[in-house]
Amino acid sequence: MADRQRVSEVAVKNLAIASAMPSESYPSAKVVDRAASAGAVVALAGCLLLPFVEFRPNRIVDGRLLHLLQCAGVWGWVLLAVLLLSLGAALLPGRYRGRGLLAGAVLSFGALLFALGSATTKLMPAGDTPARVSIAGGAWIALVGIAMIWFQGNRVARSHKASAAAALTGTALLVAAWWFGGLSQLSLAVEYRAQADTFWQLTYSHVLLVLGGTLIATVIGIPLGIVAARSGFARAVAIPVVGIIQTIPSLALYGLLVIPLAALGLPTLGTVPALIALTLYALLPIVRNTFLGVSGVDASSIDAGLGMGMSRRQLLWRVEFPLALPLVLEGLRAALVLTIGIAAVMAIAGAQDLGTLIFLGWGSIAVDLVLLGAIPMVVLSIIADQGMRALESVVVSPGIRIPREEELSA
Repeated sequence: MADRQRVSEVAVKNLAIASAMPSESYPSAKVVDRAASAGAVVALAGCLLLPFVEFRPNRIVDGRLLHLLQCAGVWGWVLLAVLLLSLGAALLPGRYRGRGLLAGAVLSFGALLFALGSATTKLMPAGDTPARVSIAGGAWIALVGIAMIWFQGNRVARSHKASAAAALTGTALLVAAWWFGGLSQLSLAVEYRAQADTFWQLTYSHVLLVLGGTLIATVIGIPLGIVAARSGFARAVAIPVVGIIQTIPSLALYGLLVIPLAALGLPTLGTVPALIALTLYALLPIVRNTFLGVSGVDASSIDAGLGMGMSRRQLLWRVEFPLALPLVLEGLRAALVLTIGIAAVMAIAGAQDLGTLIFLGWGSIAVDLVLLGAIPMVVLSIIADQGMRALESVVVSPGIRIPREEELSA
């Protein structure tokens, strides 16, 4: 009799838990996915209302603007059709919507690339010519809209396999459009071929500079954040100081570094001042997040560790720091993304990075050369952001991860 009563109690508890759970775990159970539909509308507006490409007699003069259906041929209609399908994917049921949006985004991305290649092939005269075909505002707006659909698809699908398949397919379409679709004749591609050796050297230097500055800031910032969580005096000094450094404009900070570097006999141009500046800028997110993570550990967890006979050092490394790790990694992610952008400005200080291409393009009024330096930084920022999120999913226990927006809305 007692066993039967115990089974009944367990069944009642399970039924209560099941009834408390949402019937659909997909965050996109709404009738219309507003973010994805907005992305599709933005992309369609860019394709239909704004110039798609610009044909110029050479790399620096203004040229003639053309709309999508004027220059892209059949690929223009394909792009519009696929964007409409992506808009329709925003209406799919929750369990199919994520993969539908990813498929629509990837196909729209491929159609956009082939439309650009088709327009370039159609407009470029035969033979060796200084004429250029550049990407105009409509194509960039369309790319932004497609990115909105893609990111929303990743968010809704919540499938690493689907996201990886989409990324691989998008890469394959890019390669195909480059080799077979005429994309290699775009002005941006011409600038890349002219700067190929320099481009990869500058990209490598940019990555090293960012990683070096973030690594030094990590070595300094994490202990400083821990000390700030332990000492009120350290907190009153460290947090405001790193906050003030963050407010100083990058060029002004470089100017302030010149005098002490010269007094110490260190180089005032090149890698050294750039590395110091990036380290100083990366300190705030690392110090602040470490401080918040360690000081925010629940008192009951600390009491449990003390009750087990842990020393203060054991308590820090076995209890407090593991619980603070999600916030610490968020600080590192913010520092990486921040320094990738700031490093470009350090080209003024003589640092050899992607900012060199940007300033060279500005000096010669060559917009595509500016883009050749700017676009890789956007890609590096996305890689850094997603890479740190992936690292967090591996090293942080699921029970203490910082919930993302999609998890909160589930």
